Amino acid sequence: MCTSVKDAKGAGEAVKKHFTRERIDNLRALKLGAGLDAAMFGRMVTGDILARVDAALHVAHAFTVHAEQSESDYFSAVDDLLKDSPEGGLGSGHINSSELTTGLFYGYVAIDVPGLVRNLGDDRALAAEVTRRMVHLIATVTPGAKLGSTAPHAYAHLMLAEAASAQPRTLANAFLTHVRLEPDPLANAYNALSTHLGELDRVYARTARRGFALGHPNLLAPVLEAEERSPSLAELAKWTAACVEETE
Repeated sequence: MCTSVKDAKGAGEAVKKHFTRERIDNLRALKLGAGLDAAMFGRMVTGDILARVDAALHVAHAFTVHAEQSESDYFSAVDDLLKDSPEGGLGSGHINSSELTTGLFYGYVAIDVPGLVRNLGDDRALAAEVTRRMVHLIATVTPGAKLGSTAPHAYAHLMLAEAASAQPRTLANAFLTHVRLEPDPLANAYNALSTHLGELDRVYARTARRGFALGHPNLLAPVLEAEERSPSLAELAKWTAACVEETE
C-alpha cells in the first residue's frame, strides 16, 4: 500500500500512522530474538536501527607466519558413461591442475564481552558458555576446502587468551617478517610471538590476564607465568568462561 503526501507535516503523520506502537515493539523485539548467530556475528536491518545487532565476535583472516609454498596438483576427470557406451571413448573429459598450499597459520579472534552479553539479553551465563565453546571451536575446526582430496584436519599448536577491559589488539605484527622454516618453523613462530608480546608489555604495560594451552612453555616463558599455563584446552576454555562471568 502506498500513500501519497505533499508536505512535511503530512509525511510525519503518515510515518506515525504506519509505525504503530505494536510495530515498534516488534522491531525492538527482533534484537532480543536475534539468535546466537546474530548475537555473535551481527545482523543488518534496514527498517529500524533499533533492530540492528552489532557483531560481538571479530574474526581476522588467518595467514601463514612463513613464506608461502605451493605445489601443482595434476588431475584428470574421466566420463565413465562415455567410456562404457557402445561408441566407446578414449582419453579424459577434463585435464587440469590446481595449486595447493599448506602452512602454519596465525589466527586472531576478539570477543566484545559487554556486547555479547547485551546481544544475548543480558544473560551473562549464556555469554560465558558461548565463549567456552568458541575456544574449543577455534582450536579444533579448520576450513573444509578440497576436503575430499586434502583432509585438512589439524588442531591448533598454541592457544593464547587474554582478558582485559582495554581495547584488544592483535599480535599479527609479530610476523611482519616471515619466520624461517629451518630448523623448526613452529619454534621460530613461538620466538617471534614471544618477542613481539614482550615488546608490547614493555611499551604499553601489561594490563591483561593471560591463559594459554598447547604452547611450548620454555619458549614462551618471557611473557607468560607458569601459573598461566592450562593443562588442557578444556581448562583454558573454562578459564575464559570464568573471565566472562566476572566481567562487568
